This record gives sequence, structure tokens and C-alpha cells, in this order.
Amino acid sequence: MIKKYKGNIIIFYTIAVIALIAAAFCDLELDKFLNNPQDIFSIWFRNTGEIPGRLICPVAGTVLFYTYKNKLEQIAGLLIALGGSAYFGYYIGKYFFLEENRMLFSLIYGIGFGITALLIGRLINIPDKYRDILRKTAIIGIVVMFAQIGLIEAMKYLWGRVRFRDLLAAGNFDSFTPWYHLNGINGNKSFPSGHTAGAGMSYLMMLLPYMSKKWENKAQLCFWVPFVYTSIVAFTRLVMGAHYLSDVTMGGIVSFSIVLMAMKIYETKLNNAK
Repeated sequence: MIKKYKGNIIIFYTIAVIALIAAAFCDLELDKFLNNPQDIFSIWFRNTGEIPGRLICPVAGTVLFYTYKNKLEQIAGLLIALGGSAYFGYYIGKYFFLEENRMLFSLIYGIGFGITALLIGRLINIPDKYRDILRKTAIIGIVVMFAQIGLIEAMKYLWGRVRFRDLLAAGNFDSFTPWYHLNGINGNKSFPSGHTAGAGMSYLMMLLPYMSKKWENKAQLCFWVPFVYTSIVAFTRLVMGAHYLSDVTMGGIVSFSIVLMAMKIYETKLNNAK
């Protein structure tokens, strides 16, 4: 499984290492040059960039609900689908609902989204030969998402890096620290970028060639589509003044690496089962 993407993996980490090295010298200056928080394109991706990560639980929970091996898995699928949908609604609500009653509207929208997904899933006839692979893929997606969120949040607190927009608000750049400097818990959460990591959950597309024969010869597409999308989201975070080059680079590294580890574990278990 991993061998199919060997060249892509080398390209990804080469670009990431170069970006981190460059960021050690130009993080601050690059943000000064790109900063334009009123850019409509960047605002749109601020509002929607994390959707790949936020959709995992609603979709994976629905899949698990209909491909379960036992009742416990079915109940877990239902709870994950509805809980994940409520979380998705909360995310969308932050940007698209007015302040008044925002939480209520967000939860109603999110849970409604989850119920709709479950109802649509009921209309889809899943062939028996795909049920097991879909169930396993759903579980992988759920585990990967929680691992990504947990690691990103832990790193944010550990690094405690001040965002560029906060430096602008303060009127000076005295609080700027390079990406390799850990500041500890202080309320600042610039490094790494959560938006980029959420966008990077789209790398789960790399599983598609192993789920269906129709996708066997589309491995390159399954790598480059997420790569381009994640890169666009990353760039817009710099334009918004929310992150530095090193922040978005590390956000992408975290998501990509977790997806690769999940693929490797899945591949190992698959081979051991043969």
C-alpha cells in the first residue's frame, strides 16, 4: 500500500523540510509581505478549509452504522455520526451564523446534517464485498481524525507561539519566536496550524485505490488533489495573518504522517490476516 506512494512521500517530506528550513529565516518577513486579512479568497478558506477533517465523523459514523459487525459497533456509529455532525455544525456556525443564538442554530444544523446523512445512507445498497473494507476505512478515518486533533492541540499548548495578527495588534514584533523555540502554555496557539491539519485530513483519499478497483490506477490523483487543496488552505492562513510558513508546514506534516501511519498499520494487519 505505502509503496504505491513512495515517490509522493519523498516529494512531500522534501518540500516540508525545505519549507521548515526557509521558515527559520523568513517566517516573520513572509507574513509581513503577504498579510491581507480582507482578502475574500482567504476568508472563504478560513471559513471552509477544515471541512475535510470535520466531515470525517459524520460520514465515517454513518458508514459504521450500516456496515457494523455487532450491535455495539452500530450504536458507536450512530453516536459518532450525530456527535460528529454536532461538532461540524459548531464549526460551520462560527463563520456562517449570526452571534445571536449561534450555538443553538449550529447544533440544530449539525444534528440535522447527521440525521440527513443517516437517512441517505439507508437508501444506499452496499454490496457485501465492500462492507468490510468500508467498515475498516471508517474506523481508520475516525482514529486518524482524533489522533490529529489531539496531537495538534498538544503541540499548540507546548509551543505557545504568538500569532502574527496578535503581533500586529500589539504594535510590535517583540513577542515573535522562531518555530523551533518552545514557549510553554501561555494561551497562544499559532504553531502548528489547525486549519492546515484539518485540510490535510483529505489525504485519506490515498486509501481509495485499495477500496475499489476503479481507483487502482488513480493513486497520483489521490495524492495530488489533497496536496494542492491543503497547500491552498495553508497559503490563505498566511494571508490572513493567522499563521506562519512553519505553522502550516507542520500542520500538513502532522496530518500526512498520521494518515501514512494508519495506512501502514492497516496494511500490516491485512497481510497478517492472509
